[in-house]
Order: sequence, then structure tokens, then C-alpha cells
Amino acid sequence: MAPEPPGGTGHGASRSTPRTPWLVIGANGLVGARIGGVLGARGVPWSGTFSKRSRAGLLQLDVTDPDGVAGIFQELDPGVVFHAANLAGGVDFCEANAAVATAFHLEATRTIARHCAERGATLVFISTDYVFDGTRGPYREDDVKHPLNHYGRLKLAAEEWIQGNVPHQLIVRTTNVFGWDPATATPNFLMGLYRAHQERKPMKVPSFLWGNPTFAGDLAEALVELVETGDTGVFHVVGSSLVNRLDWAKRACEVLGLDAVLLQEVEAPSHTMVPRPLRSWLSTEKFTGGHSTPLRDVEAGLALMKCEMIADAASG
Repeated sequence: MAPEPPGGTGHGASRSTPRTPWLVIGANGLVGARIGGVLGARGVPWSGTFSKRSRAGLLQLDVTDPDGVAGIFQELDPGVVFHAANLAGGVDFCEANAAVATAFHLEATRTIARHCAERGATLVFISTDYVFDGTRGPYREDDVKHPLNHYGRLKLAAEEWIQGNVPHQLIVRTTNVFGWDPATATPNFLMGLYRAHQERKPMKVPSFLWGNPTFAGDLAEALVELVETGDTGVFHVVGSSLVNRLDWAKRACEVLGLDAVLLQEVEAPSHTMVPRPLRSWLSTEKFTGGHSTPLRDVEAGLALMKCEMIADAASG
């Protein structure tokens, strides 16, 4: 059996090294797959789940099915649970389908969290910059929350429930996560850009939206490091660049060899756009002050995404 990860006395550490195996819920997604890769490279025994897009070695799980969730915990008895499952359609879908979004982002999260609490497992919950309104920044972990849409309100409610009911928990807020993920049905922003290039379709890109593009590999490494060092509480983990979507897309075109002619600038939000923070800027001082995982800037992250593209092409 592979060795368990090293222990530690990181910020807020209050328990010994968690038992294995570790569980990645949503292990075929952009972030979940990379968490699995990090754990595999460290020799940590782990199991993962998928919802609709199957992958060899993963267990099927609908997180909104309480009996299914109970069965997974009963079968695996994990010591650490990464909740990396996501709902297709993003903020717009959540606003238009409030009941479905609530069942997924809040009720299912509570179910997973209850099982973690009952078994003494560490829950790692991936949250969002959308708990803030974007009127100031950079936001620290304990700054006042003011979500502008249903998705942000659900994520904040989930955070608060976890904090009040799960003794061993990590809440990690992130944003604008990107990486090479050609098989997904719900592409991240840059995969959407890549698909538009492949299909020779124009892509409208807002220059009024600002944020911290975050390379998925960095986020996965940071999540695992936080568990290994015994940290608890809330952390912000995002890339080190603050850029608008249009500039980010232009840089991606340069690095990835895509056609920037297809980009169409959108200078201001429409009256029908679901409200969201226009300037999402998170401070990572709490994380970078005590951890070694690099949180790369846009250029470095894009270079690594290009390496992923090349490696995928070579293997297939």
C-alpha cells in the first residue's frame, strides 16, 4: 500500500494526519482530475466519483441522491473528501433554475458535509469569489460578503453551514480556473475559446469583467498541500494576475496559437446579464505566507496549459 501523506502542524492544525483513502467527488472534472493526479504522484491512496461522463476506475455518484452519497461513504470510509463536483451552466443556469441549483450547491453539499462530520473526515469545499460583490479589493478571507446572484448566495450558505457543522474543514475560494480539458461538456473559459477557434465562430468577450485567472494544476496542488499541512478554515487560492477577460483571451491566443480575429469585445454589461462582481480580486496573502505551492500568473499558467495540449496530442 502506498504511504500516507506527511503530517504537519500548519495554520490551525488540530488533528493527526487523516486516514486514507481520500475521496475526490467530481474526479473527472477540470479540478477533480488534477487533484487525483496530485494524490497519485504523492502515493496517496484515493478514490473518485463521476456523475455522467464516465472514466475508468471512478465510481458513479449523483451528489443530489442522499442514498448514493451514503453508500459511497459507507463503502470507502474516507479520511479526506474533496468536493470538486460542479453544475453545468454556471451562474446563468443557476439563476434560471433556482431549485436545481439549490439542490446541487446547497442541499447536496450539506449531505456530503454531514457524512464528513459523522465520520471525522476532513471536508475540502471549493467555493467562489462570487460571495463578494466586486466593489472593492483585494478581498481577504474575512471581508464582508455580499453575493449578487443565486449561485453566490448558495455558495455562501454552504460555507456557513460547513463552518458551523463540520469540525475538520477547509473552504477554498477560487475563480477563473483554466486548463486543458477537451472532453468536458462544460468548458472553462479558455476551452470555450479553443472550441470557438476550432469551429471558426466569433466569441464575444467582456473587457469589463476582471479577475484572477487560476491554473487548475496550481489549485489542485494547493488544495492537497493545505490538507497535508493540517490547515483548517478559509483560504483564497487564485492566480497572481489581475486581468480583464479580453486581455486574458488575447494572451491565450498568442500562447496557444489561436485566432484573435474571432474575439469580439463587449465593453459593458447588458441589462439582461445576471448580476455578478465585475472586478473579482482575491488576496492570497494568507495562503502564500505559509505554503510553497506557486500561484502562477497568466503567462506562466498559459505556458503550462500549452504543455498539456502538446502532451495530449502526443498521447492520442
